[in-house]
Amino acid sequence: MIGRIIGNYRILKKLGEGGMGEVYLARDMSLEREVAMKIIAAELGKNSNLMARFRIEAIAQAKLNHTHIVTIHSFNQENDVYYIVMEYVDGKSLKDHIKDNGPMPLNQGMKTFHQILEGMAYAHSRGVVHRDIKPSNIFITSNNVAKIGDFGIAKVDGIDGLTKIGTALGSPVYSSPEQLLGKNVDERTDIYSLGITLYEMLTGQLPFKLEGESEYTAIKKVLETTPPKPSALNPSIPTSIDKMIMKSMAKDPDQRFQSAKEFHETLLQLMPSITITPVPQSRTRTGINPLKQTAQKLASFTDLKWSRPADKKKLILTTVFLILILTGIVFLILSTGSTPPPIHPITSVNNRPALQSDQPDGSSGNATLISPKTTGNKGGTTSPRANTPNKPSTSPSDEPKSEPSKPSITPVATTTQTTLQPPSASDISKRMNGLIKNKHYDRAIELGVQSIQEGVESGDIYIKIAQAYYFDEKKDKARPYYPKAMNIDGHIRFRVTYLIKKDNDKDGTLTITTTAIAFNGSGSDDFSIPIPQIKSVAQDFAGDLTGLFRKKKNRKNPILIIKDTKKNKYNLEVEIDENEMRSFIKDIIDFYREKYNNK
Repeated sequence: MIGRIIGNYRILKKLGEGGMGEVYLARDMSLEREVAMKIIAAELGKNSNLMARFRIEAIAQAKLNHTHIVTIHSFNQENDVYYIVMEYVDGKSLKDHIKDNGPMPLNQGMKTFHQILEGMAYAHSRGVVHRDIKPSNIFITSNNVAKIGDFGIAKVDGIDGLTKIGTALGSPVYSSPEQLLGKNVDERTDIYSLGITLYEMLTGQLPFKLEGESEYTAIKKVLETTPPKPSALNPSIPTSIDKMIMKSMAKDPDQRFQSAKEFHETLLQLMPSITITPVPQSRTRTGINPLKQTAQKLASFTDLKWSRPADKKKLILTTVFLILILTGIVFLILSTGSTPPPIHPITSVNNRPALQSDQPDGSSGNATLISPKTTGNKGGTTSPRANTPNKPSTSPSDEPKSEPSKPSITPVATTTQTTLQPPSASDISKRMNGLIKNKHYDRAIELGVQSIQEGVESGDIYIKIAQAYYFDEKKDKARPYYPKAMNIDGHIRFRVTYLIKKDNDKDGTLTITTTAIAFNGSGSDDFSIPIPQIKSVAQDFAGDLTGLFRKKKNRKNPILIIKDTKKNKYNLEVEIDENEMRSFIKDIIDFYREKYNNK
């Protein structure tokens, strides 16, 4: 691929690859600029689901023109090769940045996240919900500018038929509970993912440890487990930021920030009043120098805006004092090999005492999350969608001599959070269906088998496992699950359309049992055929002479044609373009016909 010319672009080098295709650095030969090209392999271009996702990404990003969103230039096709041309980001992903450098210093993290929230608020205002926000989809340029990319499973207002794609996709640890359960999602699902991302930025760790666990166990943990506060992993994080992050990660979407704009406004209110408490690190990450981390945090102090010269003088004296203490601690560690208890100095910012959470006993005191004022009421609770925040002034000329007034304070309860039920058999079945639709057969099978081992089973889960095996061309592994599904429910059902005659179709249910097949559409045209009376089951128009002379594009497809010994013929239509489903239903009927004939 290197050196190849596609369209007006010369491929220079490979940058990476993912589920949607490979990404290359290319040269725009007309405008003489470097661009990034995301290319999908020619053999995958025939996959309608994958191409739909590829098209969504192009449409979603084409609607957006913002400093903190990767710009898309074009979506093209050449000789069955589809590709998106986009802005080349000279830098690395936020995930790699955290991996290489560890947790971000608080002030740097707040600045970076401020940019991310600006980009997401803009995307939401244009009707685009990302649905896959995570550090690996956020890029940091060499100039420390954050840019959001990879809108491959975005939900875009005004695009029909695409709202289901991506509903149950995304990375489990970053996906909201409602997204994992396959429910309808709105911009609040991005709020949850943004909270997880900020958690990882400031602690260097994910709130849920899922290494080596199956997808089912991972989903269950995300749905049921309350993660530790970020300050439990990084004591320099103040209570106000703790509460903001925990609110954004609430399992109930009604308990989160209701928009990226509200999240952003709250962050802006907190930034001028953040108290950073440097704490010696007793635990270190592999490959990260604790002295370097401490130096980074101390250096970040001077980047804050101070209201009066007296505060800056106090900062300098406090910083010198802390450096002397930390030097002594390092000397003790090197000389004795033991780790002394952490020191929690209490500092003040803008003549305000340190938060109670900074005390050695870890108590939270009366510290609360500062959030915008809210107006309006719905169902007896304050609606955060009608916020009118009062932003505190940070200008030195506006600073009053007395203590400045505080914004309204809204405590966030962490013990009364809505508890979601573990995923039911129906929830598991819906997620499996989403995985199958996007051809993640192995993941669907793993999820189904794991749920059964955990005691969550149903006939629908068994038939979804069979479907995944069959669609993956493993018919011999699919068939043993037919009787397992049948043993639980006594039948296997599919939604179909009965083509009674020209311009007369009826939607209904095809029910397969061990002794008969039947169509039920709540009308006089319903039928039932005993298994012994089924003469043949054909696909499309095979065996139907009238269909052989029709152009392929005019043939109704897929069609399942069932004939009985009485010379009756029944044409059943499955979902459009679901050729595998047509074949799957035929195989189940053939399976029970073979069982009957072998008796």
